[in-house]
Amino acid sequence: MADAKKTDWVSRTLGVQFRNSQKSAGPRQKLLPIWTDAKETVDTYISRLQDALREQEDEDLDSIAEFGLYGVTTGQSVGLMAALREADSSGSAKAYEKVRDAVEDYRDYLEGAPIVDLVEDNPFGVKVPLRDTLVPALNELERIASA
Repeated sequence: MADAKKTDWVSRTLGVQFRNSQKSAGPRQKLLPIWTDAKETVDTYISRLQDALREQEDEDLDSIAEFGLYGVTTGQSVGLMAALREADSSGSAKAYEKVRDAVEDYRDYLEGAPIVDLVEDNPFGVKVPLRDTLVPALNELERIASA
């Protein structure tokens, strides 16, 4: 397959690498803006939930409301942000490997942490689609970091 666009498409879509193909020239798409956009969307939803918690005028709920999304994760956000910054600045294979690892950690968290279910299905009537917002961004980050 001589056409670089076709080869690139097959590589991205099917995960197939041709032995004689060359990588497209130029830098990869920046990763941090993809995550920042998704996180800002989630932060808007979390903010609405925080407001609902504060409206209850309960000391414990006020404390929960103070922490936001970072308060419900166990380091995945920080690890992912660090990996994204490193990949965007260095573009090294090792940095992209760190991104893939951080994406996997975050995805595992979203799939397995009970707090995610509690936030998404909260009794305050506030829609908080953590997975629906973050998983597509994680998938895109993984796709770019694997290219």
